Amino acid sequence: MIQQRIKKLRKILVEKNLDGFLVSNFHNVLYLTGFKTLTENEREAWTLVTKNNIYLFTDARYMSFPRKRESREMDPPIKSEDDNVKYKLITPEKGLIKHLQEIVEEERINQLGFEGDDLKVNELQKIKDHLTNIKTVSLEKFIIKIREIKDEEEINNLGTACKIADECLEDVTKLIRPGISEKEIAFKIEFWLKEKGYDMSFYPIVAVDKNSAIPHYDTRAGNNEKVKKNSIILIDYGAKFKDYHSDTTRMIFTGKPSGEMINTYQTLLNAQTQSIERLKIDSNPVSVDQFCRRLMTTNLSYPHSTGHGVGLQIHEFPKISFTSTDVLLPNQVVTIEPGVYFENKWGMRIEDTVLIKEKGEIEVLTKFSKKSLIISNC
Repeated sequence: MIQQRIKKLRKILVEKNLDGFLVSNFHNVLYLTGFKTLTENEREAWTLVTKNNIYLFTDARYMSFPRKRESREMDPPIKSEDDNVKYKLITPEKGLIKHLQEIVEEERINQLGFEGDDLKVNELQKIKDHLTNIKTVSLEKFIIKIREIKDEEEINNLGTACKIADECLEDVTKLIRPGISEKEIAFKIEFWLKEKGYDMSFYPIVAVDKNSAIPHYDTRAGNNEKVKKNSIILIDYGAKFKDYHSDTTRMIFTGKPSGEMINTYQTLLNAQTQSIERLKIDSNPVSVDQFCRRLMTTNLSYPHSTGHGVGLQIHEFPKISFTSTDVLLPNQVVTIEPGVYFENKWGMRIEDTVLIKEKGEIEVLTKFSKKSLIISNC
């Protein structure tokens, strides 16, 4: 699978007349090599893809020791998945720049692309100061656009992540009762996943009553509202499997929800399910976004996009919004997540992760029921 990803990248390099491309983004390094460092927000690894080779640069924390003391070559990183990668050890004596100088000369690189939306200004300046005989070319959203189209392995991982999330919520909802707080519910989601060896895609959004009217409520920083006899609870969460994410939002009611709540939920559910069906025939994300909003009444509009891509990151391309310039294509995995928010009262959102398939077919990967979940014994 990784070789197919490299092949796609090299094809574009030829089209853009580039001799190589320097990858600095954590997720893009992972995508192209299977190599993963501990911290995604620190610069602990780089990848260089040329016409002939794939180079991975990292330091001794991620390299195993040589089998023989006299060996000059390091053994592969313990987290790598590709035997075709050439590993370059970064040390205080020989950093990334020196390695690049050698490779540029050896492979006769004249034009080098880089991630213009990831590389820092001072990093780029250092490269330009030391690689004076080449032209550097900035490309934005380059690899992440390639990542839009998922291969079979990625689709399987995403499907498993969704299945895990479904099982998690199935168990956690049984624990919801009056008196339990938002943070307790979030903790139970986290504990369930970690006890079984998985992880969260993001810290869950658990919003009770008026907090559910805040589209991106921060449960960690919130007032930790407790569930009451007649509460409305929004849970937006995801599970991660082999670095791939799921994304689901479900609504839970305790006691007896009002007629307004039930009617609003049915309107929202109708808009969400019809918009998922729309993915079968509509490749324009702007059109899908508009279609979803038309199914809502004027006072039930929502301030966020209708959906987004999901993969190695929880938010990827394509974007399903009125500003999107993307195209919906087979083997993309996206969310559909319209919402309704009444300030200082309550809000609702329903979200599924969906695979767009060939021949106008779709598969909803998140299968937890969307029937009104009412915990009536409260």
